Amino acid sequence: MNSDSKYIVQNRNEKELKEYIMMLWYKKWLIIALMFAALIASFFITSQMQRIYQTSTMLMVQTESGPENLFSEELSFVGKNDKLINTYSRIFTSRRIMEQVIRDVDLKNEEGKYIPAGALRQNISIQAGQDTDLITVQVNYHDPELAQKIANSVVENMQQETRELNQASLKGASDFIDSQLAKTQKRLSELEDKLLAYREEHELLMPETQGENLLDRYAELEGQKAEAELMQQEAEISLAEINQKLEGIDQKIISSESISRNPEINAIQSNLTSLYTELEGLKTKYTAKHPEVKAVQARIDNLEKALNNKTAEIVSGRTETNNPLYQNLNSQIIQLEVQQVTSAARIEVYNQRLAEMEAELDKFPQAELNFLRLQREKNVAEEIYLLLRNRKEEINIQQAMQTSDIFVIDNAYLPENPIKPNLMLNLAVAVLLALMLSVGIIFLLDYLDNTIKNEDDLQQISDLPVLGIIPDLDEIDHHKNYGEGEQNGQKEE
Repeated sequence: MNSDSKYIVQNRNEKELKEYIMMLWYKKWLIIALMFAALIASFFITSQMQRIYQTSTMLMVQTESGPENLFSEELSFVGKNDKLINTYSRIFTSRRIMEQVIRDVDLKNEEGKYIPAGALRQNISIQAGQDTDLITVQVNYHDPELAQKIANSVVENMQQETRELNQASLKGASDFIDSQLAKTQKRLSELEDKLLAYREEHELLMPETQGENLLDRYAELEGQKAEAELMQQEAEISLAEINQKLEGIDQKIISSESISRNPEINAIQSNLTSLYTELEGLKTKYTAKHPEVKAVQARIDNLEKALNNKTAEIVSGRTETNNPLYQNLNSQIIQLEVQQVTSAARIEVYNQRLAEMEAELDKFPQAELNFLRLQREKNVAEEIYLLLRNRKEEINIQQAMQTSDIFVIDNAYLPENPIKPNLMLNLAVAVLLALMLSVGIIFLLDYLDNTIKNEDDLQQISDLPVLGIIPDLDEIDHHKNYGEGEQNGQKEE
């Protein structure tokens, strides 16, 4: 009985499968019609869709390979290069870069207004190569030429951004020196004219040798003081420029005020002031190679080194995050803080020495004293002018050396074929969906059809055996002579 039951079940399953296949075969025109309609609709819709073109450019980020800075030990545990590249990847799609690219390429909407930065950002993807210094910038856009221009503009603006970050401490100093050069040149011309007019008016000859020596020494000290003041002002302006670049970054930078209030810094500054005073006194007696001068200079160098280390300790202790992109800026901040402190100490010493020399100049006759003072002012102006010109040349050289950290490996190309929409893929998906939909419709119609079509349907409903089938007379071909063979046989018998 078990084998017979299995045979009956298997036979029934095969019969049901054949019925399903025949049902699909009878409705094949519905399947073909839906698939054909899907093909036409997919082709039409795809042809109306906007074409999207893709281009890309490959870049290399130059990471630090020089001497270790103050933060290198900490960053060695977290992958400094990876953090630097990831930081650059975020800056590529920053709002400032996107807005500049929109203006450069002149991307406007239908209303004639610049598109928002977020709309452009959605069309740009940045991929950083694993364990490499390479970054790939991909741009998707509906115009192939605009896609290429956008990719190139993104790279150019990023290079400019990194160049400005590297030159942050020099830009403010350069602008300051330019303004001071113009003022000093104008003042020098005025002093030369005033000195010539005073000499002609009072018919003065050249001053005595003692006055000339004192005047030369005064001008030299005034020039050294001007140099110290220039270095101090440069440091202040450069610090302001760097802090402006770091604006909006989650990072705290030690201000010059907080460092100047530190007691250890104040103690070192006081010692430096004393040593500078002692050094200036020794220079009036001995040459720079004298053992006593060398000893004092060595002590000054040691104190400046200690000041640099202490400042670095304060800054590193207050810094919350170590963003590799701004390590160089942090190092510059430390140097500028030290420069401010040492310059202030030197200015104090020079002011003391100049006050002493002013007292000596007051001993000369009034006419000669006025002439010496005019001569002194002119000499000081000349010293400052030469100092500013030399400093300007130094800054120009430093700016030329501070280039971008990003180099182009592969330029963006002009795409020829769109990547979207994919016609063949859309057609294949449309055919597949039409096939699934048509089969579903056929099964649904069969499920909703409750009419009796054959003896099996009747047997399933009534559970009674079927003894015979009454044929449909409309489906019988009456032109065929059914039963003639039997009648002829009976006649022959």
